Amino acid sequence: FQDDEEFEEDVFEEGDEYRERRFMEEQAREDCQVKGIECPICAKDMLGLGEEEVAVHVNRCLDGEPLPAKEVVIGAEGAGEIKKIPKPGQANPITLGEGSKKGSAFNRLMSGHAESAAWAEAASSEIASRGKPAYQRTCPFYKILPGFSICVDAFRYGAVADCQAYFLSHFHSDHYIGLSSSWTHGPIYCSKVTANLVKQQLRVDPQYVVPLEFEVQVEVPGTNGVKVTMIPANHCPGSSLFLFEKTTHGSLKRVLHCGDFRACRMHVEHPLLMPDVRCKITGKTKEQKIDVCYLDTTYLNPKYAFPSQTEVIDACADICVRFSKHSVDDSDGWKTVNRQRAGESMANFVRTSHQNVEEADDGEEIKLQKSPYADQKILKTKQTPKVESGCGRLLVVVGTYSIGKERICLGIAKALNSKIYAPAAKRRIVAALEDPELDERMTSDPRSAQVHMTPLFDIRAETLDDYLREHYPHFTRAVGFRPSGWNYRPPGSRFLDAPAVQTVLNGDNWKSTYKAANMVPQRGSTGRTSCFGVPYSEHSSFRELTMFCCALRIDKVIPTVNVGSAKSRERMKTWCERWTAEKKKNGLWKLPADEVW
Repeated sequence: FQDDEEFEEDVFEEGDEYRERRFMEEQAREDCQVKGIECPICAKDMLGLGEEEVAVHVNRCLDGEPLPAKEVVIGAEGAGEIKKIPKPGQANPITLGEGSKKGSAFNRLMSGHAESAAWAEAASSEIASRGKPAYQRTCPFYKILPGFSICVDAFRYGAVADCQAYFLSHFHSDHYIGLSSSWTHGPIYCSKVTANLVKQQLRVDPQYVVPLEFEVQVEVPGTNGVKVTMIPANHCPGSSLFLFEKTTHGSLKRVLHCGDFRACRMHVEHPLLMPDVRCKITGKTKEQKIDVCYLDTTYLNPKYAFPSQTEVIDACADICVRFSKHSVDDSDGWKTVNRQRAGESMANFVRTSHQNVEEADDGEEIKLQKSPYADQKILKTKQTPKVESGCGRLLVVVGTYSIGKERICLGIAKALNSKIYAPAAKRRIVAALEDPELDERMTSDPRSAQVHMTPLFDIRAETLDDYLREHYPHFTRAVGFRPSGWNYRPPGSRFLDAPAVQTVLNGDNWKSTYKAANMVPQRGSTGRTSCFGVPYSEHSSFRELTMFCCALRIDKVIPTVNVGSAKSRERMKTWCERWTAEKKKNGLWKLPADEVW
């Protein structure tokens, strides 16, 4: 764990924003393929038909004389109706039933030859299937719940044999990829917000979308008695954990699928997840276990024990409030940060008392005003900016996903008492989130909002200046935030090479904090535009994963992220085994009442 080379390079090092972008691009390609093989009039599948046959079919539909669907012979290149035929998923090495005994592979991560071979096969199959359509892909075992007839976040594999219910944990492209208007393979269970987006953005036929209520147990039709309870995942709007329960031969089996989540106190104290519960009838305490937990292992690396969302939001809001002041005083923005970080990167960036004239990159004259805002550069044009004396008006640009990062936008907007601007397509998505507080802040007028939402992968120091120019003279300075856990860098005093589990759980040095003084502008920032990468994440940190798994009675953990590399799987297996050993030695970890989590 001393460096990132121990993890799969193309997944772990690129950051979740780039992984999201890759899947968004792949989803777009699949959408184009879907649109290209359906008749635009009757929506019948035309895959496998020649160009002339397609033209004849469409013309007949336009004339009101549609042709019946044609049987297509499958060749090496064609697929025809084969895409509608369920394909068997990968053989599952995990068993839930009478064969599972204490001390078997059921209690250990990826143990035994069969399980290791299954992981290798899944990784190999994933590589081989890149670029292939859904009907040519095989669903990996870790997306199929053994014995439950259920798949989770497995839409890119088309129809899966014996699957009676498809669950979607949240609306991020790496989870819904494969869903489109042509989906007919079975019911899709998800939260109401996710259902809104699936129907609105992907145009999935509403008859296949089944919204569930949080904290309400329901039986899943066609699964021989499987019941599911949906629990908030603390990830993005509408994100869900799914707790599946099924009684087989008198034995209750419980499977928790975490999708993507940020573990928190609510999870470890949830009455359906907590390790000990009181019987309502006898009043006695009994053990409650989770047989299998499908875990979001995005940050299962000691390097990423980043701070809480609240601390990062407060720090970003604090620095924005300081920067937005129009009068100069000793407590203002860059001046304070300069004092706090004297001698470090920020100090080299901050200058507060110069007054000079320089040439801008585009040759225009720039006047440097006396300001606490780091060589504040204001374009000298024929039009004088309508701002108060002092520093001018601040624009805050926050990188977001299709959904996600709303909390940091809202926190900054509250601190500045500002509206939030987003383009029309983004506002349409926000409207589907059913968040009254966020709706109240949204506006279609970029000039009336100091906080702007923009795609996360568009936020860079060099692009921020271009964005500011587009909105000048209504704004004269800009701060950009790239919120991601990948931005976190641990303190040098933290020992990252196989730290003791007890140290991770209880050591003060592992309880990360974050203040405005910790923020360093990224390379390429200038006096008028400052871009910051901040460690705001909607996934669990390494410490939070450790807390979650050590606080709950979990028999087996199955990772769902960074599983493509044998080396990264082995590292994750080691940590899960260490968590198990810690619980056997010292018992379940108790979350201190005064711990902020």
